[in-house]
Amino acid sequence: MPLPAPLLLAKALRLLDRGEVTRAEVALRDALAAGDADTGAVIRVVALCCLGELMARQGRRAEAVEMLRLCLDTPVPDHLDDVCADERARARQLLARLS
Repeated sequence: MPLPAPLLLAKALRLLDRGEVTRAEVALRDALAAGDADTGAVIRVVALCCLGELMARQGRRAEAVEMLRLCLDTPVPDHLDDVCADERARARQLLARLS
């Protein structure tokens, strides 16, 4: 049985902490695919920000820019704006650095 998006995201973050970037990238992509209506926007913003940062660190500039722009373009309900504020700020910062 596949893991739900929040658990996939938690797994990806743990893998990133341990430096397992290849497995983390897979888990982040899986979290994006598994997001649902309830958790989708927050999962999407966090996962895209993490993917963008991971790709930027690997020198994958074009992919990083795409992920970070998608992060910033993801609609988030007003009551969840504060939950995504740090990731959106980080995405803006990384995009500025990559431009």
